[in-house]
Amino acid sequence: MDVAMSDAPAPDLPLQSEDPELAWHLKLVRRYLGAGPYLDHRCAGGRRLRRLAQHGPATGFTADAEVAALAREEAPGCPVVTDPAELGDDAFHGIVAVDGTGALDDHAVLDTITVWRRVLRPGGRILLQGPDAGGRGATLREQPRTPGDRDHARWAELLEEGGLRIVLGGTDGLTRPPYGRVPAGLELRAVASAMQYASGRLYLPPGGGESAVFIAEIAGP
Repeated sequence: MDVAMSDAPAPDLPLQSEDPELAWHLKLVRRYLGAGPYLDHRCAGGRRLRRLAQHGPATGFTADAEVAALAREEAPGCPVVTDPAELGDDAFHGIVAVDGTGALDDHAVLDTITVWRRVLRPGGRILLQGPDAGGRGATLREQPRTPGDRDHARWAELLEEGGLRIVLGGTDGLTRPPYGRVPAGLELRAVASAMQYASGRLYLPPGGGESAVFIAEIAGP
């Protein structure tokens, strides 16, 4: 699937969400990852998993047994496992990793990418979102950097070190106002993020927001 497909109208979602970020992730999946089966990796519950299952078979993974129980309750009928060994080889066409990956150290991220490469089918893709410690959101909040924090460039290095090819990279934008003294409802700097959310595309340039966002696939020989 070529990224040029992003110029096509966004497909209608079978189930809309009141959460703009969740709705955006679902649109990105449909636009850039295509059909399932899907893996919601390190899922924080079953809301996204249930909506992914509206478009294709969907499985959740979380190492937390309590979160797994919640995901099964919120996404009835969707398998949720707590051991990555339970995920079959070449089992998924799309992997969604937007929860929890930022809490992993670099070694654990590389181990996770090894799992992704094992379970991803040829031609499959990954949607990854992780905190951008060097992004504009952190700068506007005057958020101090700490050892182990990753900016967009470091996320990209890890993906490539793990054997993935970045198809598309960008940011979610300024999605968590307020920034400074401007009330959230009057924050004009957040307009571009809202427009990107509505478009169902990833086009805001890296470093301009809260998170680093990537579409990636297994690198060729």
